[in-house]
Amino acid sequence: MPVPLPGESLLSWLDHVAAEYEVDRVSMAGACGFLGAGEGAARVSAAGRRSAVFGFSDAAAQRVSAATGLLTDEIQAMTWMRFAGTALPAQAAGATSEEKFPLVKSSWIDPVELRFCPACVDERGGRWSLDWSTPWAFACLRHGCYLLAACSTCREPVHAGGVRLGHDRCRGFVRDASERKARRCSAEFRNMAAPPLSDVLLEDLQELLDERLQARGQEMVSARGVFADLAAAAEFAWFLATPDFLTGADAVVMERFAVFSRRYPAAPGRNPGRKDRATYDPLVRTACLRIASQIVFSDDPWESAMALVDFAARPLNPSVKPLHRSWLKRSPRDTTRRMARIVSAVRLPASSKRGAVSRAADVHC
Repeated sequence: MPVPLPGESLLSWLDHVAAEYEVDRVSMAGACGFLGAGEGAARVSAAGRRSAVFGFSDAAAQRVSAATGLLTDEIQAMTWMRFAGTALPAQAAGATSEEKFPLVKSSWIDPVELRFCPACVDERGGRWSLDWSTPWAFACLRHGCYLLAACSTCREPVHAGGVRLGHDRCRGFVRDASERKARRCSAEFRNMAAPPLSDVLLEDLQELLDERLQARGQEMVSARGVFADLAAAAEFAWFLATPDFLTGADAVVMERFAVFSRRYPAAPGRNPGRKDRATYDPLVRTACLRIASQIVFSDDPWESAMALVDFAARPLNPSVKPLHRSWLKRSPRDTTRRMARIVSAVRLPASSKRGAVSRAADVHC
């Protein structure tokens, strides 16, 4: 039975093995011990509170090991628990199946999302890495390109668990000006064109994130802080940034964020749609990460954040209110001292009383 590639997703490995034996994913999951009594397709979906992609209990991992010959560590490494302590909170490793799902969702991750490098798809026979489903993988440094989240021909989105990159073609539709009816796109994923990467800032950021995702031991503490700070700063940028903050970015990133900003202006009462991050082009989130990196890794994160919004204004600047409500409901998790003053300032009550002004002045790193 084929062994998993380094970093490979559970769904990718299952689909690869299923294709070799010419069966569907659920049948192969049953043969490999992934399914317990009464479990079916939901157990091997990209999302869902009881999906195996969020990790196995010790007993389930042993069952899979007995059926496949894989080590239990290899099995767990194909699930989201590979990132417990780095991209995910450390407590995710000991959480129940029902608790793991919200921990992933609350970590700036949409488990259904999938981005890919066409050249890597070709080289790896369609097998894909789990980190391609995180916002922390936005470019392929090996091939110097941005990862695709949709067909480069028809823009049909690609979702984890919904497509076998090595064995399927795009199922979207295209229509030329001369055609009366739309036709199947049928583009091969391995031959799609990915935008070239030339932004040095994003190249450096991707290299750093790749290293941090591989952190182990004591290095995980520092790595977790980096991911938590970047997620908070990226959400800050998501609500408040404009294309003016993307000077030097590649055109494809600037254009996607400009479209997003026109649809959902960062203005009082006009950006409710910015709350739903999962509905937008992943390159918009890449733009936010670019801005976030300039805040988190600057000499003075507070001053860098102040370029987006004046925290000293009281009552609270109206443009901050949507983020204020979001962080009151769910404060950023595991952030370090570098983001502490920013998080505290956003969470301060939107009040015009003197106490609010004094409290804002008293927040320190």
